[in-house]
Amino acid sequence: MENVIFKRAALSAAVVAALVTPSMALAAQDMMSPTYGKSYEAFTDDAKLTGGLFYFQRDRVRVDSGVVPAENTGKYRSNLSHATAQAALNFTSGYAWDVVGLDLGGFTAYDLAIDESNPVNAENEFSFWGRAWGTSNTESENGASLTNAALKLKLIEGVTAKAGYTQLYVPGQIGVNWSYQPGTYRGGQIEGNLGGLYLTYAIADEYKAPWFKETQGFYKSKAWSGPWGNTFDKENEIDYIHAVAARYTFETGTAITGSFGQSADYMDSYHAKLAHKFDVLGGLSTSYQFYGSETETYKNASGSPVETYDGLAWQQALTAAWSYAQYGFRLEGLWTKAEGAEGNYLPRLTRGYGNSQGANEIWWDSRSDWNANNEKALFFGVTRSLDDLVGAPGWSVGVSGAYGWDMEKGDGTKVAEGDTEWAANFDVSYTVQDGKLKGTLFKLHYTDYNNDLPSTWKGWTDYPNVFTSERDVKFHIIMPLTIM
Repeated sequence: MENVIFKRAALSAAVVAALVTPSMALAAQDMMSPTYGKSYEAFTDDAKLTGGLFYFQRDRVRVDSGVVPAENTGKYRSNLSHATAQAALNFTSGYAWDVVGLDLGGFTAYDLAIDESNPVNAENEFSFWGRAWGTSNTESENGASLTNAALKLKLIEGVTAKAGYTQLYVPGQIGVNWSYQPGTYRGGQIEGNLGGLYLTYAIADEYKAPWFKETQGFYKSKAWSGPWGNTFDKENEIDYIHAVAARYTFETGTAITGSFGQSADYMDSYHAKLAHKFDVLGGLSTSYQFYGSETETYKNASGSPVETYDGLAWQQALTAAWSYAQYGFRLEGLWTKAEGAEGNYLPRLTRGYGNSQGANEIWWDSRSDWNANNEKALFFGVTRSLDDLVGAPGWSVGVSGAYGWDMEKGDGTKVAEGDTEWAANFDVSYTVQDGKLKGTLFKLHYTDYNNDLPSTWKGWTDYPNVFTSERDVKFHIIMPLTIM
């Protein structure tokens, strides 16, 4: 225990020293300037107060909606049904003496309607599910939560830092969960742009997803029982997570990114990305992305060893996006290898859902993560602006589809030969172009997700991250506000 306390104290001291020492030196030098006496006014003169009003309505049905489906009956049952409103307020200061500033933010959430007969609705990700994992009374909660309370500093030209309760982003390693509001780490980050080179380092010892009210530590184990093992326990605490990244952008537009992340005594994570934009097809943006992780074996609550990943688990992606007239196109492919207890790969530094978040750039809004062991998956989407058809700007529609095949369990076996999953999506959106509601977004999204798994497959043990077939309808209203 003393060793853990020492580690945390040392980490905190290192972050504070890195943030404060350079800025104190700069401030001392600036005190000789005749403008020093009034330069603190930039704190308020450059400050911004922004916020937003949000509405989210969802109706999702799932075949055999039990948590561990015994058989696929082909009948859809309600899985999520709620309507939730949020209001957010964020203060961003300027830099006093061109050195120090403060960011504050928070939000409230309220369920306008919810199906309380189905316990799944308690964790709808837009209202609250207790203070932290394990504190819920099994019902969703209304209330408020802090998202940001951080000190920020300008160190030298092009280099900034922040520490406190804040959002961290390290390419390929550390990100935040989103509902309409972001998750929050207790930690710090330093980043700088030096010509075409971008560098950053971040560290944190606690986190909360936006559907929790308080931060809590990181864990090797998950937050629920099942074949993986156990609830969060002290034995499997992770003292901290941290990551470093570098990106160089050439004048040709090619960008190379590399990063390394680590959760103490549990996981090492690697990321590489090569991106380039070609001057064809209205601008063809392409990328190759690699995400990889290795883990140490830990013991679950019953004392059994758990090998999250057997060797290096990874996910590789190829992406392409281009436009033509009123059309936009996306074509992306994934290939995953994840041998071990999980049987699927998630590029984040802790495995428990909502315990931390990675920074994977691949998101298809098609329900599945398309990340089972040995799975290959393709996504294709088309969007079209309707400005020329409806005679008014702001309207767009989109259709897309995803297909995954060749799934395997973590031990390399299959539930059935040729296991596949697929989804079809439809979107329509409108953004207000002028007036008092300028920037307000209305969006309707529909997903029809399916898989061909046999009626005897068991979600907890066979493919832990593969759902039964679903139909999902989501309606969003996002109204941004600038108060000052």
